[in-house]
Amino acid sequence: METKTNKALSLFSSGDIAGALKIFKTFRIGLTADERRILQIAQESLTGKESFYQSLQLNTEAIKQEAIQIIKQKYSLKKTL
Repeated sequence: METKTNKALSLFSSGDIAGALKIFKTFRIGLTADERRILQIAQESLTGKESFYQSLQLNTEAIKQEAIQIIKQKYSLKKTL
């Protein structure tokens, strides 16, 4: 049986960052509230709501990069995307 973590890591490794973040943002254990919020904003920015977050004066590019770094750090991934 494939776990949510394995599915998310597989999507992340294959380059489907939005799909992976959609799963990762639901995780409660191992992520702080701030990290979950970053993952949520990054995922929503990648799926069409970027202009909304930009209208709130958020740097969505920086947030997307930070989300990728959170996943890499938490799961010891070396691959650059």
